[in-house]
Amino acid sequence: MLKAIDLFSGAGGLSFGLRDAGWDVVAALEYDKVAMATHAHNMPEMDHLWEDVRQVSFKRYRGAIDLVAGGPPCQPFSVSGKQLGHGDLRDMVPEFVRAVREVKPKAFLMENVAGLATSRFRSYLEERLDDLRALGYDVQWTVLNAADYGVPQKRQRLIIVGTSEPTEFAFPEPTHGGRRKRHVSVARALKGCPEDEPNTARVVYAKNPILRRSPYAGMLLNGKGRPLDMKAPSFTIPASAGGNRTHILDPDGVIERYHEHLISGGKPRRGDVEGCSRLTVRQSARLQAFPDNFEFVGRKSQRYAQIGNAVPPALATIVATQLKRALSG
Repeated sequence: MLKAIDLFSGAGGLSFGLRDAGWDVVAALEYDKVAMATHAHNMPEMDHLWEDVRQVSFKRYRGAIDLVAGGPPCQPFSVSGKQLGHGDLRDMVPEFVRAVREVKPKAFLMENVAGLATSRFRSYLEERLDDLRALGYDVQWTVLNAADYGVPQKRQRLIIVGTSEPTEFAFPEPTHGGRRKRHVSVARALKGCPEDEPNTARVVYAKNPILRRSPYAGMLLNGKGRPLDMKAPSFTIPASAGGNRTHILDPDGVIERYHEHLISGGKPRRGDVEGCSRLTVRQSARLQAFPDNFEFVGRKSQRYAQIGNAVPPALATIVATQLKRALSG
């Protein structure tokens, strides 16, 4: 069985997907102690390294690991952050490159936010890709939308794959959207979701609502959490969820009717929005395609953060399966 190590593993979305695709994930490394506790709780069979990646030598894995995988912290390149790029102390992309250099695996798989591939950071991305090419790897990259692969969430992710030998690896073709299968909607994904501790953050009408053509595109409610179209995939689940940044469920169409009310000249309303609620931890995990038996540990805010920071396991499985097939000929 091909062996892998998962760096910056977080709660384990990528590790879970790799394992589901048939990889033997022998170790996971993570600096966040609570996220590592979640990882160890759900996947106790592998080694769990609670360490600062900058203090770790990966030479011990040379000859023993076929794949170096990982998602370096995305905050330096995220559109929701300050976008300091390589000037951000959290930029660990060079550490991922160093791990590949020290292990010399058959392949590597790196995941990050799509922002790293934008014009703002493109030159930096190309420099790091050139570093990997200089190590002898055939490098390919693309941006995938998780919703196009059956995940009930619009989540754009940069995926970079490198192989030490020529292979027939190609990124997987979308399976959902367009003339293919329908995207998985929020309503479908949350059907039968287990009961969980309610999110008590209020859902309140905005004093000065901002109207757009779609009721889900403007700002009709207070806070940065957005109302979700129950008939479509969710917006990206943020790591900052838990309070009023948590997305909002509207199973009875209250917000759609309110949008029509405003469009027709009605006055803005005040107070709490009846019939709406914010996503629970378990519902957030469902929209990230985690199975219901995957348990998150820590305070509620930490559990939301672990989910928002994760790679959707289902997306990881599809990419990891494609790579495994290519390496296996």
